[in-house]
Order: sequence, then C-alpha cells, then structure tokens
Amino acid sequence: MSFRGMKALVPILIYMIIGFGLASAASFYKWSGSLEVGESVHVEGLTLTVDKNNATGELALIIRAPDKLLGLLKASESGEFEGLSISFKEFNGYGIIDISSGTPFSVSFTTSEDYQKQIEELKQENTALRAENEELKKEVQSLTAENKKLKQQVSELQSKLENQPNTAELRTQITNLTKENRELKAQLANLTNKVNQLKAENEFLSQQNEEYRTMIQNLLKETAQGSEQDYIEQAKKERLIGSVLLKSILFAGAIVGLIGYGLYKKKRGWEYPL
Repeated sequence: MSFRGMKALVPILIYMIIGFGLASAASFYKWSGSLEVGESVHVEGLTLTVDKNNATGELALIIRAPDKLLGLLKASESGEFEGLSISFKEFNGYGIIDISSGTPFSVSFTTSEDYQKQIEELKQENTALRAENEELKKEVQSLTAENKKLKQQVSELQSKLENQPNTAELRTQITNLTKENRELKAQLANLTNKVNQLKAENEFLSQQNEEYRTMIQNLLKETAQGSEQDYIEQAKKERLIGSVLLKSILFAGAIVGLIGYGLYKKKRGWEYPL
C-alpha cells in the first residue's frame, strides 16, 4: 500500500505541541498514525511493523533495530525504545501508533519500490524453498522406499526365525555361552594378574639368588684361602713335632745305650774278676 493510499484511508497526524506554560518552556514532539497488518513505519532508525496473530486474530506492534529485535507491544501496551515513548492500540482492524519524544525525530514509510523489492526477495526465497521442498520430497520418497525394504527384510528374518527349530533352546545356549564367556574372561584376567605377580616374584627371587650366589662364592674364596693358610701352619707344626720326637727318640736311645753299656761293663766285671 502506497503512502498516498494510506492518507486516503487513514489520516496520519503529525503535530508538535510546544509548551505547557510560560514557566516550563518545555517542548514535546509527537506523531500518531495507523497502519494495516504487514505495513511498517521507520522512526529514527527503528522499524515499527504491525503484525497479526493468525491463531487469535490479535494485532501487535513489532519494534526492530537494524541488528536486533527490541520489543513487541500488544494492544493497549506502551514502552520506551531508544528514547522514544511508543504506545499501540487496535481499532477496526488497524494498528494505531502514538510516538512522543522530548527531541525531534524523523518518520518515513516504506515506499512502493521497497515493497516491490521485498516482494522480489520473497519470490526468490519462495523459489528456493520450493526447490528445497522438492529435494526433501525426493529424500522422503527414498527413505520411504528404504524403510519399506527394511520392513520386508525384518519380516523375512522373523519368518526364518520362527521356522528355525529349537529357537528357544539356541537362545538359551547363546545366553549360557555368553555367561561362560564372561566368567572365562574374568578367570583369564585373574590368571593374568597372578602370572604378572609370579613374574615379579621370580625376578625378585632371581635377583636374591644372584646376590646369595655372589656371597657364597666370596665366602668359598675366603674359606679356601683360610684353609690353605691353616694347612701351611699345620704342616709347620707337624714338622716341628716330628723333629722334636725324632730328637727325643734319638736321645732316649742314646741314654738307653749308655745304660746298657754300663750294665754290660758291670756284668762283665762280675763275671771276670781281676
């Protein structure tokens, strides 16, 4: 809808009220207008659009900044947005907007060229959505066919399963084997731990055995050296004892010989007197 058409249908009042008394000398700027559903007005960089809730039929005013949504006013609601006091009412299917501020502000409307541009953008977006919808339809058809195929496979497998003899027994065996497998895994884990412990103990004992072997060899060497020294000392002692015994025997023999010789001489003196 063009600006001229809006003027024909709904009057747009732009007025300024200056002063409420000579003492205050205050200035207020106000704009009032009405918009149909879908129409917008631009106020100081803000875009105000009248929208409608299709479910309830209620009108609402959407306030947007260039980069974000500032707020939403339902009928008979008001608020402060970027220094502007905005109130919204509904009358006979139109949205009535009142804007006031302590400073001047500019008001502009969406032109027919802007509407045409929006229409073209919506058409392009609609075309893209239709193409995407067609792709989604193809994908849905493909998934539906695949789902049907899978259902058929499931049905065939169920039929084969029902026709298999002793299915319950096989399932019981599988359950038992699974349980045994878990128990064997637990036993294997325990045995693995024990083997690792035995390996550690074996390494420790091997180390101790090597230490003991070294100690024994050292003791044997020391014992062998001590035995050799003892043997030498013992041999010296035995040689000394033998020498003493030999000398004693010789000395005793000499004494015995002397005594015997003396007795012999004495005997001969008795047998052959002079």
